[in-house]
Amino acid sequence: MSKVLVSEFYQHGWEKPKRKYAIYGGLIPPFTMTCNGERYIMPGWYKLKQNEETPDIKDIAYYPYKPKRPNLPNIDSNKVYKVKSSKGNSSYEVQMNNSGSLECSCPGYGFRRKCRHVTEIMQTSI
Repeated sequence: MSKVLVSEFYQHGWEKPKRKYAIYGGLIPPFTMTCNGERYIMPGWYKLKQNEETPDIKDIAYYPYKPKRPNLPNIDSNKVYKVKSSKGNSSYEVQMNNSGSLECSCPGYGFRRKCRHVTEIMQTSI
C-alpha cells in the first residue's frame, strides 16, 4: 500500500509553513482527486485540509514500489539447467525468467510455482 509522507518547514518571514509531499510504494503515479467535496492526494488517500492549497503534481516526489530480487548467487541467467525427473525416464529444464526468478518446465511448477527441480538447482549453486 502507498504511503504519503508530509514534511513542513518555515522560512524567515513566512506566516505559513511550506509543505512537501512524497509518495512511497504503489504502482500508480501521484494525482489529486475530489470525492464528496474532500480533496485527496492519491494513491494513499491523504486528505488535504480545507484551507490547504492543492499541490502541483510535479512537486510531489514519487518513489514507486520495487520488488526485491531473489538472492541467486551463482546462477547464470542465460544457462538452461537439465534436471532428471523423479522416475528418471525424462528430464526438465530449469532457467531464469525475465524477472530474475527460476522457472521449471515440469507440470508441478505449472500448478504450484515451485518444485524440487528449482530447489535442487538453488542448493547446488550455493
